[in-house]
Amino acid sequence: MNKPSQKIQKQVKQIIDDTSFREARTENDTVRVWENYREQALLWRGLALLQILVTSIAIIAAIFFYSNQEINLNVPAKPLPGYYPAGEIPQTEFISVANDFVNLISTYQYKIAARQFNEASNYLVEPMLSRFETDMLNTELNLIVQTQRTQLYFPNNEKTIFQAIDQNNVSVTFIGEQVRFIAGREYEGQEIKHTVYLTTVPRNKFNPYGIVVTNLELSKIK
Repeated sequence: MNKPSQKIQKQVKQIIDDTSFREARTENDTVRVWENYREQALLWRGLALLQILVTSIAIIAAIFFYSNQEINLNVPAKPLPGYYPAGEIPQTEFISVANDFVNLISTYQYKIAARQFNEASNYLVEPMLSRFETDMLNTELNLIVQTQRTQLYFPNNEKTIFQAIDQNNVSVTFIGEQVRFIAGREYEGQEIKHTVYLTTVPRNKFNPYGIVVTNLELSKIK
């Protein structure tokens, strides 16, 4: 009877020992879990405090920039109906018109000079138009036909000068070589400067920008 009793006691003791070990392990695991939760809680609290700080700085900066901002809007003047002030037209348009006008009156053959001069008169306004009719269409054209003059003009594009005189007037200057042939004989070339003065009038179908010539100055360059 003693042996079975001892055996039972050993088994009970073993069960108690096993139970004590499992309880200790569970207690340690619980501590570790709570420690992890605490670390995570501290981390999230730190992130929350940092976020509050950054948000506060951003709000202060936004208020500062908003209160000190300046808005500058450059709104071009609205063109009048059918009319563009010279200051609102690209330089290239004035240079193109001036170049066409100079070519018509400076490069020609005597047989078609009249046709070119009449075409050039379409670019003109008074009082330039009246002077052109008197000096070019009458006097100069007669000399061209009588002497059978042919003329060529070669402007140097690198020397083209655009100048804005005021809001409504500009000038374009061309410098180039002019060569004449009279009755088939070539004469020595000369360096000539053409300065074309332009402005704008109400535009139309044939003149989309309303650019016209108001004056022309010719001079020889020594």
